[in-house]
Amino acid sequence: MLYPLMPQTKMQGDAEFQCERMGSKVAYAKCMSWYVDHTALRRKTSPCNKCPQGQTNRECFSKS
Repeated sequence: MLYPLMPQTKMQGDAEFQCERMGSKVAYAKCMSWYVDHTALRRKTSPCNKCPQGQTNRECFSKS
């Protein structure tokens, strides 16, 4: 019998945090995706561009 994989870190799964720039709860996976996309494409009007929380989330994910 196969069992689904359980999240190993808070970055996986449906874990959320309070985003300061968005003013709402955001999933870690969405935050990292938005941070990378908006920073790489230099969308300066986006709140995700060079966000310190997004950078911290990405660093924590890379260490896990």
